[in-house]
Amino acid sequence: MPIKPLTEEDIATEFSRAHIVIIDDDPTNRVLLRNVCEKLGIGIIDEAEDGVVALELVTRFQPDLILLDIRMPRMDGLELMRQLRANPAFDRLSILVQTGLQSEDDRVKCFNLGATDVVSRPFHLSELKARITAHLRSAISSRVLFDFRNRIQAHIEITHSFLDAILPTQETVDSLSNSYGLRLSSVYRPHDEIGGDLWSLRALDDQHLALVLIDASAHGLAGAINALRVDCLVQEYHEEMHDPGVFLNKLDAAMAKISFGQLFAGAFAMTYNRVTGQVRFAGSGIPSPYLVRNGKIDELKTRGLPLGSGVVALTTAQTVMEVGSTMVLYSDGWSESISEEPLSILDRANFNHHDLAETLAPEGGLIDDMTLITLQRREDHGL
Repeated sequence: MPIKPLTEEDIATEFSRAHIVIIDDDPTNRVLLRNVCEKLGIGIIDEAEDGVVALELVTRFQPDLILLDIRMPRMDGLELMRQLRANPAFDRLSILVQTGLQSEDDRVKCFNLGATDVVSRPFHLSELKARITAHLRSAISSRVLFDFRNRIQAHIEITHSFLDAILPTQETVDSLSNSYGLRLSSVYRPHDEIGGDLWSLRALDDQHLALVLIDASAHGLAGAINALRVDCLVQEYHEEMHDPGVFLNKLDAAMAKISFGQLFAGAFAMTYNRVTGQVRFAGSGIPSPYLVRNGKIDELKTRGLPLGSGVVALTTAQTVMEVGSTMVLYSDGWSESISEEPLSILDRANFNHHDLAETLAPEGGLIDDMTLITLQRREDHGL
């Protein structure tokens, strides 16, 4: 999500809102510097005659730029810079030192203590204006970027909370697994701070458990928002989950209608009968799951475009999970991030491991958001 660069009009507006503190014990210098700042259109200008007063002003108002003299009573400019730079709150504060000190050692000392720039007196007004303008522009751009990043982070945290509320908790997974005679394990890892994968479990009735896996388009915040938009439709059409094909067809039509070609997602939906072990399923735009039974690995074929195209026409297929068999569901973040073919990994997997999904997940970095779910039928539950 790029941030737009500031235009000249934006800069003029920001200058009128900008805050500068002039710190100098010489009233004549303060008048001169104030006049320069006013002519540049700077809206808020405060003054301080020494470092003690300046520290209070800067701490209270956190200005965009300070114009700092070095030789002052009570607290000089060097000590003020030392105290300001020791406080992380002022890491981004621009400090333009204006001083009569001319030696190279003095100027180096100013920079070592945290000066952004140093301008010597007597002033060349055109140079002084140019330096104030340049550093204030930089300070404003930095503040705008900082504020933008804070807003994005706030949006990420809010979206995170929504995702956390939707993704099944371990307590829910354990409770439903026990009720339906399954051992279920999962790994969910976003590529960025948050991602576009989402999955849910729902008890349809005493016999049937439904599972839906969504892999929404885009990554990061955009992907997470897309996943939440799809989940809203999942909740709206949850009564159709008894027939996964019909359910996904309705999702596809609804996504195409409301998003005008802007929202797409791969999806897999299934129901599991705890008494018979029957699995009814449909999927589109997402990798086909695997069913491992009696040492044989079968691919449960899914087909079609991602949901959101408006042309998906799925029918519900079915299979049976026998006692001891395992189903492996995943988004393409798993197959893209592992170093070998999925069948090779499954062929040597220990299916007796309690946390099977974790053992199958890659140890390195991810290329895409990854969801990996394993379902194992433990017994003829309910018979």
